[in-house]
Amino acid sequence: MNSLLSRDVQVTNMKQTVKHAEKHLGNICSLLASYTRKTAKLRDKADQLVAQLYDFSSTGDPEFQVALKNLAEDLAMVQDYRQAQVERLETKVIGPLKGYGDIVKNKTADLKKFSTDLNREMKELRKLEKLRLRNPADRQSIAEMNAQKASNNAQRNARQLEETITDFQRQKLEDVKIIFTDFITVEMLFHAKALEVYTHTYHNLEAMNTQRDLELFNRRIQMSDSLAGNLESPLSSHSASRMNRYPSPPLASPKGQSFRSTLVPTVSPNLRQQHIQYPNTARRFRSTLQRQKGMEEEELEEKKEDEEEDEEEDMYESEIEENQHTSRQSYAAQYAQMYR
Repeated sequence: MNSLLSRDVQVTNMKQTVKHAEKHLGNICSLLASYTRKTAKLRDKADQLVAQLYDFSSTGDPEFQVALKNLAEDLAMVQDYRQAQVERLETKVIGPLKGYGDIVKNKTADLKKFSTDLNREMKELRKLEKLRLRNPADRQSIAEMNAQKASNNAQRNARQLEETITDFQRQKLEDVKIIFTDFITVEMLFHAKALEVYTHTYHNLEAMNTQRDLELFNRRIQMSDSLAGNLESPLSSHSASRMNRYPSPPLASPKGQSFRSTLVPTVSPNLRQQHIQYPNTARRFRSTLQRQKGMEEEELEEKKEDEEEDEEEDMYESEIEENQHTSRQSYAAQYAQMYR
């Protein structure tokens, strides 16, 4: 009877071991499956962010375009690593944990069978005790034979069950070690690759020259102001040239002499006055020509300045393109060129 009680305690401990494994491994499997689904949703949201960054990059100036385009490419590359992370989690972590459902069912069935054999042995031994109280010799011998047979079966099943539960515990410990080692390895691989890509992306964003884009923006604004000024300047210059071409009549003399009297060529003082007026008119005409010439020179200088600014912008854009193909490439572009 003492051996039967010890076996009963043994079966109870085995059942507790299997029950704890079923409960905790099942909960961990459920949580890691949810973790993997959340990671996949994060990948999808990041893909949407990549598309939005591509659209936004097309609305800015060269530095802005290069920086956001590189950021979008690198972020898309990180999502490729995240996709690999999801696949590895499903294969190396969630799959083995799901397999423990069938393992636990098999061990539970073995424990149930052993409990049935143990209960049969207990019944045979109780019968033997009752026969001993009655002291019938023939029945006692038959009961002892049945009890011995049940005891041998129970012992054989106990040894098999001990081996089975020991193998189960060994497999559980090894699997838990491998599963969570794989889980940490998958996480480390993803974060290491993401850190490598993000480090390159960070330096690319730091190299973004915002002042250049701001200068281009200011030039576009100033160009609109200069166009408004050019629309006003021809009118003012034309009116000034007309006023210089047709000078205003001289004022009357202090003695009340009218403008009409200056047109009558009678005496020599009027001739002297005409000779005095002619040089003044010539000087006015020359000054008008000089002003017109000066305005033409200013227009030529403005055209030259505009051409120089266009050349500077072209050179700047070519430099941006060169930088885009060399040091300002995204990590994804460099990786593709390296393994092409």
